[in-house]
Amino acid sequence: MRLAIWSTTTPRKNSTHTEMFRRQLEEVELAERIGIDQIWFFEHHLQPTAPVPSPNLLIAAAARTTQRIRFGSMVNILPFRHPLLVAEEAAMLDNLTGGRFDMGLGRGLRPPEFEAFGVDQERSREMFLESFEIIRRVWADENFVHHGKYWTVRKDAPLSPPLVQRPHPPFLVSAQSEESLRWAAEYDIPFAQIDSIVEQAKRDQALYREAQTAHGHPPTARLYLMREIYVADTDTRASAEARPYLLQYWELWNRYTQFTRDGKLPDSYDFWRRQAPMLHAMSFDQIVANDMVILGGPERVANTILRLANQLDLMGLAMIFKLGAMPYDMVERSMSLFGEQVVPRLRQILTRAVTVDRTTAEPSSSIQRAASSSPPASCPAVWPPIASTARPAR
Repeated sequence: MRLAIWSTTTPRKNSTHTEMFRRQLEEVELAERIGIDQIWFFEHHLQPTAPVPSPNLLIAAAARTTQRIRFGSMVNILPFRHPLLVAEEAAMLDNLTGGRFDMGLGRGLRPPEFEAFGVDQERSREMFLESFEIIRRVWADENFVHHGKYWTVRKDAPLSPPLVQRPHPPFLVSAQSEESLRWAAEYDIPFAQIDSIVEQAKRDQALYREAQTAHGHPPTARLYLMREIYVADTDTRASAEARPYLLQYWELWNRYTQFTRDGKLPDSYDFWRRQAPMLHAMSFDQIVANDMVILGGPERVANTILRLANQLDLMGLAMIFKLGAMPYDMVERSMSLFGEQVVPRLRQILTRAVTVDRTTAEPSSSIQRAASSSPPASCPAVWPPIASTARPAR
């Protein structure tokens, strides 16, 4: 099992956006030092509570001060951009990261964003599928002409810059509806699920596995389970400190519940029309009791993760350390405790030996600080197998 962080971006009171991004880049450095394998950034548009219109720019900035950790866009929203540009920009990121880039794809969810771009959300799946096929052909470095329903492409020259990873950077998707799960399984693409109840994830994993093997792929773990997390010295302290910020973060399901009530989510998003109200209705105690979040001292946090790993065949656990507008020092303290006292308890289920740099486990004071001179061994993504064929960035 791999350890990933889904790095959310929420402005704090009495702070600037410049400071917010600076602290987010410091978070990436800390994540690498405590043994995290991957870090993901989301994409949102005209949303003051999540001001990240380009996860790719964050990846480019963070790549400069790290050596081992892998980066993922979670996700690039395909209906909003021309697929040739998406493919070329990803190739550039593959070079800037030295082959540490994972390509997260999605069709988008938030109705105001589709309205802002003038895109019909009902057509988002069709647009996603057409874009995906174009991206694959661009990455294969074919010369081709495409006249599709939504995009036209004439590629008659080499992909520049060329990819580092071969045959291409690993794909990731967010998939929770049956149609999305079956599509991801057809291509053997790892899928992430946010705030799924364990029984839902079990059902979806079985559906994915059935489709995965039906398409000739070996039955391999592909699920990344996303969980909010907070680690403190004791269970009581963790619960008390995290509660107000977790509930603030959980309000996102109230917003999607309102979109449902207002009839803004089209039929192709029926899963979220049902899921969002269910999640919004959960109390704090229900959220914790159902292992929807991971709160506690180091021992309890480790035991919760081990329990989830025992219940599900996980490719990875994607953790959200920044809950709402939680103060930076709380986030950094929680991450440091996770690296120092939780990761060692998880060695039996991790995909590689994790070395935590205990001399630098404290939060960094500047994003200009160089990464550790002796980083842990590289952990390339296993889908597709690329470690032996990656070449240095030009």
